[in-house]
Parts: sequence; C-alpha cells; structure tokens
Amino acid sequence: MKRVYILILGLLLFCASADAQKRVVDAVSQSPVAAASIFDATGNMVGFTWSDGEFSEVPESAYPVTIRCIGYEQLVIERPEDKTWEMTPISYEMEEVVIIPVKRNILKQTFYGREYFSMSSETDTVTFFNEHMAERFVPTSKDAKFGGDSDLRLLESRQYAHFQLFGQDSITTDPESMFPSMATIFGPIDEKVVIPESFKEQESTNKLYEESGKSGTSLIIKQNGQTFSYSVDALADTKEHKISPWALKLIGFTMEINQAYITQVYRVNDKGVYLPKDLLESSLVIQADGRGKYLRKALKSDKPIIIRCLVEWYIVDRDYLSKEEAKDEYKNKPTNVKFVIPSTVPPLNEATKRLVERANAEAKTKN
Repeated sequence: MKRVYILILGLLLFCASADAQKRVVDAVSQSPVAAASIFDATGNMVGFTWSDGEFSEVPESAYPVTIRCIGYEQLVIERPEDKTWEMTPISYEMEEVVIIPVKRNILKQTFYGREYFSMSSETDTVTFFNEHMAERFVPTSKDAKFGGDSDLRLLESRQYAHFQLFGQDSITTDPESMFPSMATIFGPIDEKVVIPESFKEQESTNKLYEESGKSGTSLIIKQNGQTFSYSVDALADTKEHKISPWALKLIGFTMEINQAYITQVYRVNDKGVYLPKDLLESSLVIQADGRGKYLRKALKSDKPIIIRCLVEWYIVDRDYLSKEEAKDEYKNKPTNVKFVIPSTVPPLNEATKRLVERANAEAKTKN
C-alpha cells in the first residue's frame, strides 16, 4: 500500500509540474506584464502572456526562450528554473519641448514596424517575419482637413518566410509566397487616452489601474517615471474568452481567437491626457485555433492548427505640417524609403537573424 501512495504522489507531482505556469512581471513595480510574446530557440512564437502575466510552460527543449513586450527590454531565459521572470522597463531619452505653430495642425508620424506570424501543427510550422516603414497623418484639430485620411500606410517592406513542412525546410523572400500582412490591418490607435481618477490620488511614481471583464482583466493601465501605457484585452467580455468570426466560417477558414491584446506606450506627461503626439510604441498580439478545413489542409493536419501574430510599431520621426504641406506629401507617396530602426527596438533573436541572413543570401544567389 505504501508503494501505491508513493506512486500516486509521484504522478500528482508530475502532473503539477507539467501544468506549471510561468509568470512575467515588471521588474520595478512587480505588476504582471500582459501580452508579452515568447519565442523558442528556433525563433518560433510559442505563446503570449495573459493579463495576469502567466503563460503555460514550454518544453525544456525550447530553451533558451526570448520574451518581448513593448515598453520593456527584451529578456532571454537560458533555463526554465525560476517561476517568475522580471522584465525591465525601457529607459527613454528626454524629449525636447516643441512649440507648434497654430497653422501647422497636421501631425505626420513615421514608424518602423516588425511583424511575426506563424501557423503550426504538431509536426509542421510556417513562419513569417516582416519589417515595414510606414507613415500616417493625424489632424490635431477639427478644422485640420487636408484631403486624406489618418490610416497608417506602408511605404516599404522586407518580407521573409520559413517553411518547415512535410519533412522539407525552405526559405523565401518572394512576396507571392507570403501570408497577407496584418500590418495593413492594424495600426496605432489615434484616440486620446485620459488617465484614471485613481492616478491623481496615488503618490507613488509607479501606478497601476485595472478593469475586469466577464472572462478576464479587460484593461491594464500603468505609469512609471518615464512612460504611460495601456493594454486592452479585446476578448475580456466574450464568453469563455474566445470568439469565432462568422465571416471566416462561411469561406472555410473557421478560426477560434482566444487571445487579442492591443498595447500602447506613451511618453509620460503631467497633463493627464495622452494624444498621438505622445505615442512611443504600439503592438497587437493575436492567438487562435485554426479549425477551418482550408487552414488545416494547408498543413495537412486533422487537428486545429495554432495561429499566432505579433505586430509592433515604433515611432521613428514626427513633424507638424500645414494643410497644404500635408496634402502634397499625402498625394506624393515617397518611394525607396530607407529603413530606420530606433534604438529602443530590441535586437532580433538569433534564430530570426539566421532566417534573414539565409533568405538574403539565397535571394542574391537567384539574382
């Protein structure tokens, strides 16, 4: 009987270990870091943190893992020893005070973007990594109309795809082989954000505000000495924290989305209101189970495939234009735009570097 108890205890400990949760927190405030992305040693996205900073354990073979989240320095974990991992907030340079002439009421912002997209089954994986330069024109007053819209538009892109399918391993930069870019759909939000009333009462430099939804924390707002950020869980008010768009079902691309976060980081100010001009970084993360027949067919899988997407935007430059200048620049879209990567953008992990180097080398050989 004693041996039976020992066996049962061993099984319970094994199960508890298998389901163990890791947690990612802010190194300064110890508050949870939501929507952080986790990459394994091969460069594949293997998950995102939830609003409580937790994510399911990844196998030991996946280490070292890289954790990314806008507003924080990239974190590399060599071994799965600790249960709680701390991310350090990025230190931003002080901004010069800019006096804006009344007639220059169109804010032009230039962005550098990174996009990671993957589809994986139990045996196969397709990974896309894209870089973009983009711009948008944001009116700063009601009468600032210039004949264009404020949507983000892509100026230049570099695209890479890695196919690990059916025992084959290939890389390409051919646009025809790419999955439609999420960067054309998601851009930084340009609505103003007002600080919570509770922030006015908190004397600490590090402030935290949360709102709860039906199935999770719907809103997380943080402020430290340098940045103000908010993260919205788009599924917090849905049943069981998931949604399946009916339009995709109609065309055989049934997809059950179970994570969708939008995060924006602003340079902190003392006005209590944050506008597009204060924006530093923005991101979107999505995770879904692809159940549609065409999605499963692409990877020849009988089971749902896992789809993950991360889009990051970083401010490169901004300028204030008159209506006439904005109209002219909007009409004459620039070409051959050079890539400018801000100093706050984390370096690529080694696996993604190898993907880019290999793809560029193969592209040169073909040319």
